[in-house]
Amino acid sequence: MKQSRPDTDTERDEKRLPAEVLDFFGIEDGYKVGEMNSGRGYLSAIAAYALEDSGEVYSHTAPQSVERWKGNPIEKRLETYPQKNLIPIVGEMEAPNFPSEMDIIFNSMTYHDTVWTKADRLKMNQNIFDSLKTGGSYCILDHHAKDGHGIDDCHSIHRIEKAFVIEEVSRAGFYFDDDSDLLENDKDPLDQMVFEKDIRDQTSRFILVFKKEI
Repeated sequence: MKQSRPDTDTERDEKRLPAEVLDFFGIEDGYKVGEMNSGRGYLSAIAAYALEDSGEVYSHTAPQSVERWKGNPIEKRLETYPQKNLIPIVGEMEAPNFPSEMDIIFNSMTYHDTVWTKADRLKMNQNIFDSLKTGGSYCILDHHAKDGHGIDDCHSIHRIEKAFVIEEVSRAGFYFDDDSDLLENDKDPLDQMVFEKDIRDQTSRFILVFKKEI
């Protein structure tokens, strides 16, 4: 199937490097993959195209987002850009409703949102842990905050400290396996709102891979 994606997606590929990100996550043929809090499905859709002959992608939306967007944005996407293996799911952040025995669940640039929206992150991370098969991966990509800032910038400028995420996710039973500097940007001062026009999609971002113990 020829890929069919909105221009607003393809225009962002150069600075988001989705193929390289998904390769680092370790996506392989036949995998069951999930995305937490997937928005309009930018990265979920690319993963689904990569797995269209053999795998499935479960794209999660919280009920509050369905209400805010007046419908599930993934279902709306599929009306125009159908993908048979891109499967919308709805559930609270603490219970996203992924099927069991998932190979990979990822969160792309929205982990920080779970802080200011006051999700129970320990419960959320434990639910993700339970949904993964043994040896499965939990992958988190987010915007760097300055060292020592922890979760202080999560709402004001939508950034979170890498070390905080590693410590918090590890408390749910995961072990920290690997990270990547693929999307690091040493010109980002780390004190700017990530949606500002001159920094959007050019923030310095960390990529983390956690594993469910074998």
